[in-house]
Amino acid sequence: MKPTQRILLTILLLATVLTMQAQMQDPVHFKSELKTGKNAEAEIVFTATIDQGWHIYSTDLGQDGPIEATFNVVKMEGAEKVGKLTPKGNVIKKYDEMFGMELKYFEHQVTFVQKIRFTKPKYDIDCYLEYGACNDQSCLPPTQVELSVSGEVKSEKGEVKNENEEMKNADVRAEATVTDTAHHFPFLTSHF
Repeated sequence: MKPTQRILLTILLLATVLTMQAQMQDPVHFKSELKTGKNAEAEIVFTATIDQGWHIYSTDLGQDGPIEATFNVVKMEGAEKVGKLTPKGNVIKKYDEMFGMELKYFEHQVTFVQKIRFTKPKYDIDCYLEYGACNDQSCLPPTQVELSVSGEVKSEKGEVKNENEEMKNADVRAEATVTDTAHHFPFLTSHF
């Protein structure tokens, strides 16, 4: 093998190893679930554990900033959103030189909650949380955590509520089939 071919092969192998290491990065670990309550209301909850040195940006950061956390609906039948996505955790507010603005973010752990109200006895929900995560050197591209859930709203007595009953005043629990899938795009890019 010629020396130039060896150098080219070495560079190619090094690039492959570095790409594989970057793709193995998965610094944020999410759990998503539907929590039911009283008065035909429920919460879609996304709970994250964040690796040391990484952070997730909060909601409502404004324009020209990093990727903020947003709640997105693919399908929501038999339910409707109530209010906005709410972050819960120890928020850190810090001025960021790169973005030229004060940013809000979370380290170690955070929970994002979207309240919903059931409008029919049967529901089918397909939604996702989109978020941005960074460390001091790089950021992940916008990442999604999905939740797909369907089921029937039942009263405390266990019967399915019919279409004509007043859902908003009922004490309910939902029996659901949950498909919880978290899609992380584990390759890294430079700061946005």
